[in-house]
Amino acid sequence: MAHRTTPRRRPGRPNRIDRETIADAAIELIAEAGVDALTFQALAARLGVRHPALYRHVNGRPDLLRAVADRFMETTRWPDPVGSWQDYLRAVACAIDTECGRYPGMMDLIYNQVWPMPERLILAAIEMAENLVALGFPRQLALVAADMVADFAADSRIRRDRIARHAGQDGFTRLTDPDGTHDPGLRAAFYDRFSAGPNVWSDDKLEIILAGIEAELTASSG
Repeated sequence: MAHRTTPRRRPGRPNRIDRETIADAAIELIAEAGVDALTFQALAARLGVRHPALYRHVNGRPDLLRAVADRFMETTRWPDPVGSWQDYLRAVACAIDTECGRYPGMMDLIYNQVWPMPERLILAAIEMAENLVALGFPRQLALVAADMVADFAADSRIRRDRIARHAGQDGFTRLTDPDGTHDPGLRAAFYDRFSAGPNVWSDDKLEIILAGIEAELTASSG
């Protein structure tokens, strides 16, 4: 993924900025310090401009986040539909997790902090569905499958970012069961599974999702 490099300020001259330049600088700031570090003050300092100059191009924080979301989606390259449709959807889920993992909090920003939904996100979802149609899906199932896998990958990334913020802390509450009412084998399996880390959780869940999609695809073509 490539973003435009923010221009350096020339001595004695203010930087010329526009909405795209602001969004690129914000994305770079998120990559370095996470979404919580994205403030107008930090952004203005990064761009070498005075704080009020930003408001000529973005109308407050909600509009700034929308510009960031659209620019991020615009400059991200998603995988081509190579191989089976399962391979394609696995690659999409991996790209969402990997690319957004480079920008802590970006997935939460796109999915939970920008409304209405960013236009570039809608276009990406439509392109995913179009690729699935080309791989033999009926339109309605293509839309549902694309939405389901993207939502799963986004939620998984948001959880990973949360875990990263709390690194070094115990990942879950230890269950006390003085009356012995819960299955000790399942309790032990729960702790073993969640101790394995998010890669294991995500891969297993995605395979179940793909199996459900495959069942629907088979039924629709029968």
